[in-house]
Amino acid sequence: MAGSITHLIQRRKIPQPTHTKNITNLVYYCCIKEGRYRSHQRTQIKQHKMAGTKRKLDTTTTTTTSPPASIEHEEVLLSTSTSLFEYLERLPNNTLRSIYALPAPRGPTVAAAVIRSSCITDMSRQIVLRLVACGGSFNVGSIVDGWINKHGRRDGILALKRLESMGILEPTLGLVSRPGEENNGNDEDKRTKLMGKDAVLTPEFRNSLKLYLSTSSSSPWPIITHDLIEEYKKNEKGLVTSSKSALDGSEKDKPSRDPPSRQELEAYTQSSWDSVLHFLVGSDESDRSGMDGEDGVEEPSEAMVQFLTRIGLMQEDPDYKGKDRSKAPLVITSKGYEFMLRDINAQVWQFVLQYLNSMAHHEMKDALRMDALSFLICLGSARVGEGFHINVLGNKTARRVMKDFGRFGLVFVCRVAGMTAFYPTRVAVNLIASNEKSGNKQSDVLGQSVSATRSLEESLQAPVPSRSHLAVIVQTNFQVVAYTRSKLHVSTLGLFCDVQSYRRLPNVIFFHITRDSIRSAFRLGVTADQILRFLHVHAHPMLRSGGQLLVPANVKDQILLWDRERRRVVMDEVSSITVLCYFFFIIILISTGILTL
Repeated sequence: MAGSITHLIQRRKIPQPTHTKNITNLVYYCCIKEGRYRSHQRTQIKQHKMAGTKRKLDTTTTTTTSPPASIEHEEVLLSTSTSLFEYLERLPNNTLRSIYALPAPRGPTVAAAVIRSSCITDMSRQIVLRLVACGGSFNVGSIVDGWINKHGRRDGILALKRLESMGILEPTLGLVSRPGEENNGNDEDKRTKLMGKDAVLTPEFRNSLKLYLSTSSSSPWPIITHDLIEEYKKNEKGLVTSSKSALDGSEKDKPSRDPPSRQELEAYTQSSWDSVLHFLVGSDESDRSGMDGEDGVEEPSEAMVQFLTRIGLMQEDPDYKGKDRSKAPLVITSKGYEFMLRDINAQVWQFVLQYLNSMAHHEMKDALRMDALSFLICLGSARVGEGFHINVLGNKTARRVMKDFGRFGLVFVCRVAGMTAFYPTRVAVNLIASNEKSGNKQSDVLGQSVSATRSLEESLQAPVPSRSHLAVIVQTNFQVVAYTRSKLHVSTLGLFCDVQSYRRLPNVIFFHITRDSIRSAFRLGVTADQILRFLHVHAHPMLRSGGQLLVPANVKDQILLWDRERRRVVMDEVSSITVLCYFFFIIILISTGILTL
């Protein structure tokens, strides 16, 4: 088994670093910005330069007039967002207010989600709720002096600034500087003028929040109830005979089924992500099957493969010697290795972020982003197991977004009660819940959410644990004990563990961390922080309850020391002409008496 893991890891190649790293990153970034990613390697750019009319079309497109600097700067900020609500904060103010103004349930649900999110402080929430009750406006001086303790005035100004940056307050206070704006003047004069102004809620946010507070239902859409399903079953024969002639050949001919269970939704989400991760690590047919004869994992669709290539997780093999580059196999990149070691919430956000970035050059990018963001937040406001008919989405754009999110495992689409329905999965709900009332904005933090830990404990206590769980214990002798039944997890651990030390018991595998295994991971582009974060995120739940260190201190320090070994000596290429110029320059200074030995 160890030999097969070694072969599996060696099959995935990573480009060797060069001294032109900065130029390479710039080329890679520009290609991502234009939505025409091919490869961030300069050698591959040269090889593809003359291949095909599509390549020529892309080359001519890149030479067109560049967009304005302000728009380009906004797109750069959006493409580096680490969470959904940070993405909202970086949107243009007009776009953000347009999202709040969307008709129910989208606008009110977004407004309520922003109030619950970690991007709004507790003081900001109190100010917003009081402003809603006070008619939507109040004097800033009265807010700071009357609503806030005198020792918290500075925090009150920061709270107002945060509300203005999220499009909740009108920009009349001037606390937030947009891209291209500069703040000049005396701070004391600004503070005096600020105390005389009124803090006014934007009408879009105020109306949406009032509507949400007056709504009795916590679900964003009408739920498919058990009574509705039973009523359809009683009239199923009549409905089928009356609509059969009008629906020939369409997807609506599929028979209705019972609502999916929570276990089925979890299995669907896991299979969707397993297919992507197995494809990234290059698993063959035997690796895609379960350890104990479980059902195998299907390969991702062609659209998903193209998406993985476009976002930079995979690239064409640079060592391919064939003449037809279109037949070159795909190999994982350093960005792909980083993606594999991240938490599932961070992986999902990366997919969603690249999906949103792909709309940057569309003529209707604002409308598309509004539909995608509002639909995603509404999914996060629902409960796992609740189903909704597709007609609640309204327009075709939202339905297309729903199908795209289904490829990422965010929704499960099926036919229930005679109509197409979608069911949010745990991944979609946790993507929003992980940013609500938490101390960190990033979902990929050191530690797991309470729901993720609870689901892991339930999986470990089950008679036959599923292959989706992973619980890791790192011992002080550098031994790694992982409770898992997935070959994908074995391959992931093999990135930074010694595959020759692999041992297996039922539901448990053993590895050792060595200097050579860590250094081989560094050569693949994996960093020490990514390894430690992976061990923290997937630590066994029992380690969290006892107040113990998730990773022993000696293991953590040693991994960091091995990482520092790479930077003890830095090699830079220099030109002999440059050296000669400096040599003659020093001789001239000595001969003229300016420099003395």
